[in-house]
Amino acid sequence: MTPERPKRILFLCTGNAVRSQMSEALARIDYPDLLDPVSAGSRPAGFVHPLAIAAIEELGFGLEEAHSKSAEEFREQAFDLVVTVCDSAAADCPTWPGARHLVHWSVEDPSFVPGDETRRMAAFRATREDLRKRIDGMMEALRRSHPKRKDPVLLEAGARILQDALKPHGFKFGGVSEEKADNRTVAVGRFTRRGRALELQVRSGVGIALWSTGERRMLHPDYMECLNASGRMRYPGLSKDPLDSFRRLRADIARFAEPFLTGKGVKEFDRYFDVRKGDGSKAGKKG
Repeated sequence: MTPERPKRILFLCTGNAVRSQMSEALARIDYPDLLDPVSAGSRPAGFVHPLAIAAIEELGFGLEEAHSKSAEEFREQAFDLVVTVCDSAAADCPTWPGARHLVHWSVEDPSFVPGDETRRMAAFRATREDLRKRIDGMMEALRRSHPKRKDPVLLEAGARILQDALKPHGFKFGGVSEEKADNRTVAVGRFTRRGRALELQVRSGVGIALWSTGERRMLHPDYMECLNASGRMRYPGLSKDPLDSFRRLRADIARFAEPFLTGKGVKEFDRYFDVRKGDGSKAGKKG
């Protein structure tokens, strides 16, 4: 099956210091296999705002190479979509010759919010979450086709999405096999390292993730709850794309799973498992 060509997207704001930079980063974080995003400014500021960088770094991804760029650098390039994220950029760039589609979002600039560092950082987080929801909605509106895939093929594609989040910590994927669980055939694959594993399952097109150390196995949402992170997880929602569960898992891994991946949180994981099992939880039981 030929992989879908990533859609080329340009995010524009006035200075390319905050909103368009965050949009580019979020598109790259949440849809790494589907989008090829860049950003620019109609009147570039020449810097990226430190709080915009901090807001993205909170998600577990860096912006080390981000820099303010001029829209003129991209004027002759073709894009599937050009998104203006502020009113002044929409006025500066009312048309874009090489764009198949042009969309406008009116997003307030959080850098103008007054107050102390705490209040200003809260404004940048709110903008980040607003942009993230808009990008999710944009992806649904693009009406992508979702070809039917057998469970092993779907799991292989999902593992490729997760690869760059796990490889830096030495986790290797062992391939896909089919196992029996509850009298059903389940596609199973594992990223493993030194007694730790992230197990992936696909059952009838539905992806499931479990973390494990030895015989202790815990569903991904249960582990996130133990980390007090369940309210900040990335859920696929009503998405019709089965691979979105892997894209959301990738975002959770980058933001919350470092203690497990580095091994520093293994004792805590084992303790969480034992406490949940003692409370009668089904977490960790196979199948």
